[in-house]
Amino acid sequence: MIVHVHARIDTGMIRIDSHWRPILLLWFTGVLAAAALGKFASLSPVISADLKLSRVEAGWLVSLIETGGASLGIIAGLLIARLGSRKALLYGMGLLTAGGLIGALIPGLWTPFAARLIESAGYLMVVIAAPSLIATVARPQDQGAALTLWSTFVPAGFAIGMGLSGVLLLFTGWRAVLVVWALLAGAALFAAARTPVVETKSDTRLVWPPLPVWLMCAGFGFYTTLFVGLIAMFPLFLTEQGQSPSVAATVTGLASAATLGGAWGAAQALHRGERARWIALCAGLLVPAALACLIFIGGHALWLAGLIIALNAVSGIGSSLVFARLPNMSPGLNAAAANGVLTQFGAGGSLIGPPLLAAIAGHWGWAALGPAVAIGSVAALGLMTAAEFSRRGQLTHRV
Repeated sequence: MIVHVHARIDTGMIRIDSHWRPILLLWFTGVLAAAALGKFASLSPVISADLKLSRVEAGWLVSLIETGGASLGIIAGLLIARLGSRKALLYGMGLLTAGGLIGALIPGLWTPFAARLIESAGYLMVVIAAPSLIATVARPQDQGAALTLWSTFVPAGFAIGMGLSGVLLLFTGWRAVLVVWALLAGAALFAAARTPVVETKSDTRLVWPPLPVWLMCAGFGFYTTLFVGLIAMFPLFLTEQGQSPSVAATVTGLASAATLGGAWGAAQALHRGERARWIALCAGLLVPAALACLIFIGGHALWLAGLIIALNAVSGIGSSLVFARLPNMSPGLNAAAANGVLTQFGAGGSLIGPPLLAAIAGHWGWAALGPAVAIGSVAALGLMTAAEFSRRGQLTHRV
């Protein structure tokens, strides 16, 4: 990503270009929202022991954050288009703050589950509203880089949420950790409320997104099904290959962080033009599929770790290009409606991916995941390509 900075030589101070300040703040709100995914990955063992939760209940406590997007993403996008993305962002951060405080301060076995549902609603509003606002406030020459930056909010937030929560647990209990995250969300809410951002909303009827949006988002659904499923399966695969749980977790964490490198590669491709973008899209989907085939054959620990990290680094290109290209699929349409469709498919894929890939591995063995990922990657590439050509055809027809 390219962020313009200007240096004041007389004072030695460096300030960020004013055009990028609201974009970075919006990205930060997304990171905080995604931290709600990672924090419970660290906290769930402690919460389970404290509240005597079963493994299934602990799993639901982690995954409930995605229920809003998987079930209501499209509807939420259409409604936010009318409500206004700025209002929705503020309401979403407010719900994340309230959910964190309720889960931390109100005792009871089911309180964390209720709080998680509140956070799920807040997360849904933020991840639809924030990129819609970014697409509006970014200058035309910066929009691709700005939305590519936005595409990193999940891996960045997940890593920060997981890591910081783990560190805080060394010094305090899980309830205090939830309070810290709630206060951070409240601080972001205060900062967002004070930042002037152009409102984006529809004044009249609900507008259904056009075909290119659906094709692009369907391709993204295949993408998240595959690569969220893979990141969930890697720890189990590595332990079955003889690695300790700590090593497996470390490799998976590094692989998740490596996705940020793919976002940088996508930004470079967008900067170099259409041909580079097409090459990057093909590489971002097909190279990881080939690496998956190699990984699940098995091998030396360092070899597998390197392949897993490389797979996630390259796969980050695909998601970044989807976020950057989505506004081009629906020019003139309120971006919140398109982002609602993207959220629905993305969250649905995140929920389906881990159990689907686990079922394939359980029935046919680990080696079957390579061909499965290859087939899914080709399907994702086909849908994204169809979206681009469908959009081009609409433009030609209008001319």
